[in-house]
Amino acid sequence: MCSLHFLNFLLINFCTGAYFMLLRLLTRYFLAFAVLLFALKPSSAQVANNKIIKVFIDAGHGGRDPGNEARQRGMKDEKHLNLEISLKLGKYISERIKNTKVIYSRTTDKKISLDDLVNIANNSGADYFISIHCNSNPNRAIYGTRTHIHSHKFKASRNLAFIIEKEFSTRAGRKSRGVMDARDRGYNLQALQYTKMPGVLVECGFMTNPTEEKFLNSTLGQDYIASAIFRAFRTFLHESNVHVEDRDNIYKVQILASTAPVNLKERRFQKLDSRVEEYKFPGQTYGYRYMVGREYDLETAKKLMRKLRNEGFKDAFVVSLKDGEYKTSRVSR
Repeated sequence: MCSLHFLNFLLINFCTGAYFMLLRLLTRYFLAFAVLLFALKPSSAQVANNKIIKVFIDAGHGGRDPGNEARQRGMKDEKHLNLEISLKLGKYISERIKNTKVIYSRTTDKKISLDDLVNIANNSGADYFISIHCNSNPNRAIYGTRTHIHSHKFKASRNLAFIIEKEFSTRAGRKSRGVMDARDRGYNLQALQYTKMPGVLVECGFMTNPTEEKFLNSTLGQDYIASAIFRAFRTFLHESNVHVEDRDNIYKVQILASTAPVNLKERRFQKLDSRVEEYKFPGQTYGYRYMVGREYDLETAKKLMRKLRNEGFKDAFVVSLKDGEYKTSRVSR
């Protein structure tokens, strides 16, 4: 009889515990779904003057360039994750923010060079640039999101980036690793340096972290990431008081002038970590000039000049000009 009472006690308590565990699990997913549903509610706010806002969404890598490769069996390479998140983000924006037009760098698995990407974005008439990527690190324990901008001096890009990271940490439950610009990184990102509109490059998580890789591959995880960026962009449009940036005044470093075209495939050009651009000046003795960089402040340009002098271009000097003042005829890569 005592054994019977004891078994009955175990059964009741096990069922009760299982019930509450199930209830907590269902509550968690219900709240997550409710947050996501509320976040994707169509925006009633209007963009000023009913202007059509164009946003260019870049799914990083593609085609022969897989980006970071999948670490676990059944997982996808970065190029596929970037595309899936980008398409979700674009769908949310076009359906839920009035007066917007989404332009994609790609909608299929194809490779686009960085030069082509920059040209396509700049020629699209886009007001904003959002590039989607996933991260990696030799330390598999590292996880979280990070948003890159070209410079903290560009307030619109900076505001959007910080709003994105806030959404990741407060609403999407991700670990935010903050916002970085070229000085923080110690190097430029061509997609942010050469595009002419406010822009961000979003690292959605670390594929080298097993847990985060599974999250990035899941439908729910991608929904969370895309909806967080969507919410941030919507907030930025309707609440930020800075939406444009002055990128008209730029600095380049001239490294060479020649009476005839030079071979841009020469090792001295190819070894540089920045592309070399050729500009033609018809009718002048030195009708071919070769420049590097696209900087927006003089001190950064001078730093680049010193670096190029140390790399063998002893006569390098800084050139100040208006964007579009010179037309590029060729580039080294």
